[in-house]
Amino acid sequence: MGCLVMLLELRDVAYRYVDGAVALERISMTVETGDRLAILGANGSGKSTLLRILNGLIFPTSGVALFRGQELSERALSAPDLKHEFRRTVGFVFQNADAQLFNATVEEEIAFGPGQLGLSRAETHERTHDVMRFLGIEHLSERPPFRLSGGEKRKVAIASVLSMNPEVLIFDEPFLGLDPRSQAWLVRTITQLQSAGKTTIVATHTLDTLPKIADRALVLSEAHQVVSAGPLSPILADENLLRSANLVE
Repeated sequence: MGCLVMLLELRDVAYRYVDGAVALERISMTVETGDRLAILGANGSGKSTLLRILNGLIFPTSGVALFRGQELSERALSAPDLKHEFRRTVGFVFQNADAQLFNATVEEEIAFGPGQLGLSRAETHERTHDVMRFLGIEHLSERPPFRLSGGEKRKVAIASVLSMNPEVLIFDEPFLGLDPRSQAWLVRTITQLQSAGKTTIVATHTLDTLPKIADRALVLSEAHQVVSAGPLSPILADENLLRSANLVE
């Protein structure tokens, strides 16, 4: 039997900023198709940096990141075939929706990704409207994104990723700044996507939502290292672990 090729994998990855400050230290992890993974850690632990490496926006200072067994590096992603496959497979919802939205209208925002993937105008139109219907934001189609509420912006940011129909959805602190109703909507949306077969990676320090959207977790310490990884339930039950990672008082 051949080796199982992981969808995403990090092997002994470290990341340092230009000034030498450490963001991640010796991170190893795997993501399989269908995973419902939570990345837990206090602010500043390196969650966003880790997600950006998984999404090919930045690259390890040392160690290696892999996508379906192929190294994810700046040079590798300059190859059109790998870049197209990777961008079609992995979608990233930023923590700050304003960093993701730049088109004149909501409809143009959601249509941008499919257009970049080379879909026809008809296919792009169909995907855009399917996603707006799924998320219940058709009434926003002609609105400028910058004039939307925080919750509406988050929905449009998610829609702009879903319109590319990625297999993997990565969410960076998706519950941050959302009111309880919007949080409940987002939990329902993520579980619907998981039921449809999407692989999800959610970075958060909001613990009460996790049992509905994650099966396993990886915990980062404030020293930017993995201090625990495994099934979600025992991790959430380990108060000493959560306290040491500054996730609970």
